[in-house]
Amino acid sequence: MLFFGNHGDYEVTCNFLDKKGQRIAKKRICHNTSKKEARDGMMNYITNQFSESIDIAHPIKVVARPTTSR
Repeated sequence: MLFFGNHGDYEVTCNFLDKKGQRIAKKRICHNTSKKEARDGMMNYITNQFSESIDIAHPIKVVARPTTSR
């Protein structure tokens, strides 16, 4: 399938620590977006959903990989 620009489906994984020191990993699929939009969308989701429990002293790692076609 041909997309205009760098749009496609991405599997986005985010790893971060909560205030208790527990590692949390979340995964989402972003459809028809660029890699940057997928990473930015996941960062916004994590900061909104976990704003009370996220440990801001440690980095939030977001990785976006293209999904494989079946």
